[in-house]
Amino acid sequence: MQRPRHAAVLVPLVAMLAIPASAHAGPPHEHPAGDGVAEGGVAEGGAELRELPWQHSGVDVEALAAVATDGLLIDFDDDLSDEAIEAIERETGLDLEDTTKFADGNLWVLRGTPADIERAVHALKARRDIEGVEPNAVYSLFDQDLEAPVDGEPTKPAPTAPNDPMYKSQWHMKMVNAEDAWSRTRGEGVIVAVLDTGVSPGKLHGGKDSRFKRVPDLKDTEFVDGWNFVNDNADPSDGHAHGTHVAGTIAQTTNNAYGVVGLAHKAKIMPVKVLSDGGSGSVASIANGIRWAADHKAKVINMSLGGGMYSSTLAKAVKYAHDKGVTVVCAAGNGGRQKVEYPAAYDGAVAISALGPDGKLAFYSSYGKELDLAAPGGDTRVDLNKDGIPDGVLQDTIAVGDPTSHGFFPFQGTSMATPHAAAAAALVIATGVTDPDRVEKILESTARDLKDPIRYGAGALDAGAATKKGTRDHAVGGLGLAAVLAGLAVVRARKKDGLFTAARMSPGLAGALVLGSGAWMGFVPGLGIQAGVVTLLAGGAVVGMLALGFGIKALRLPLAGLAFGVAGFLLCRAALGSVDVALVPGHGWLDLAWLTVNGAVAALVGRIALAR
Repeated sequence: MQRPRHAAVLVPLVAMLAIPASAHAGPPHEHPAGDGVAEGGVAEGGAELRELPWQHSGVDVEALAAVATDGLLIDFDDDLSDEAIEAIERETGLDLEDTTKFADGNLWVLRGTPADIERAVHALKARRDIEGVEPNAVYSLFDQDLEAPVDGEPTKPAPTAPNDPMYKSQWHMKMVNAEDAWSRTRGEGVIVAVLDTGVSPGKLHGGKDSRFKRVPDLKDTEFVDGWNFVNDNADPSDGHAHGTHVAGTIAQTTNNAYGVVGLAHKAKIMPVKVLSDGGSGSVASIANGIRWAADHKAKVINMSLGGGMYSSTLAKAVKYAHDKGVTVVCAAGNGGRQKVEYPAAYDGAVAISALGPDGKLAFYSSYGKELDLAAPGGDTRVDLNKDGIPDGVLQDTIAVGDPTSHGFFPFQGTSMATPHAAAAAALVIATGVTDPDRVEKILESTARDLKDPIRYGAGALDAGAATKKGTRDHAVGGLGLAAVLAGLAVVRARKKDGLFTAARMSPGLAGALVLGSGAWMGFVPGLGIQAGVVTLLAGGAVVGMLALGFGIKALRLPLAGLAFGVAGFLLCRAALGSVDVALVPGHGWLDLAWLTVNGAVAALVGRIALAR
């Protein structure tokens, strides 16, 4: 779901900065505050008490022992040291297990009998240094995802564009308008984290072989280092098939005259194993995987997994990633009913329902008011295109039950719909739009409206329209603003002293203005993902150029053009809220302030150059 954007007003900035970074996301408004939940209050002397962690779990305190079958998950304050937690262990007599050795956060698990859990509840429930306590619930793959007939020898039609021979059977790529998107970008350089059953990279960091081989149609796909949070090691290999299939939809090797295609096939895959080879994983593993991916430069997280239980720990992890500039895309679930599962229903997640090959809601897809988009998830009961292959989502993955072999298998599910949206997000990011709220807004505003937001959210995903809007908004908006600012300044300068004529100023001013506006960036593959860095450098460029060239009369017009171009570049991105500026903490208000102030400075530099 899209988080509300703040209006473009700078006055509340100071107040926003006063909010602690660790402020923690509570449950959805409809979540019961219910039975056994401690109430906030006022301490002696009138001081307001901090809410107890039990208020965020939505679980009856007395019932925790019964439902925490995989342990009790305790989320200590992030600033609490290991030594302090060890002191708590000694004080309470509890034996806690640290789950965050390889990820940011402070999540600990208590495992034991119901009596042990009950004792822990009473020992910890009055503490103010705990942010959340809840069952270490198990999330899993959704039913239906793997219920697909396997065609071991699919037909191989004549090559099309691209030249992958089975592309013609990927009706789902045509449904999202893939070829139009590829005319602008292939997702160059964008890191997409696949939080799933794993993806076998073939080679690990240091050259060691992974547990299983990489499937052939991921051969030329670029991987970055991942992690295994199920076994706490660096090998995220997939022994199931689900994670590899999801990764293929995102970035299957394409134009290699073999197999099938991926939607963002120049993106980089970060395999993060949070589900076992059996398809299930704990809240602790998933939350740690989200934080780890966000801390290791992922720009998109795909989670084709879920469950029905609200988790404050998982909600905080999604918020953590979103606040670090990551677009988090999640499957709505395969319940076939009006209930969006978690984590898709959390604030900050983009929730995806599934379309069948007929463009209508798939029979298995969950839906509800939290939905953001619909994308193709397949229906293996039919073969509408008459190619001899069931109309699931067709990708290269390992054989179910035999990770040493592979095949091109049609799977179905919201798990298959979600990576289409994650890949489309990567394509939009590659156009230079890096703020997750703006990425989501572009995907939603360009979706084909299916007139039923409960079932389809904003509508059916259209990657072609999304990339077009991402590219056009920056190019036209930046250049247009730059031209307006330059025009106003030129008119003012000419009225003041008649120093310049239109003929003299046009070539140098116009050329530098186009350069500074960044209108050309969309034509440079791989530059879009560096938008945050480019924006930061652009802000300093005009000051540097002013220092170097201000005293040289012949450079004043080009300097003015460059300054107005950069002003348009920065102010356009401020107005759109589209860039997460490098080195500026978080995203949102601080980015807006930085872009607005530096855009105004650049415009002032342009005016000064013309005035002299």
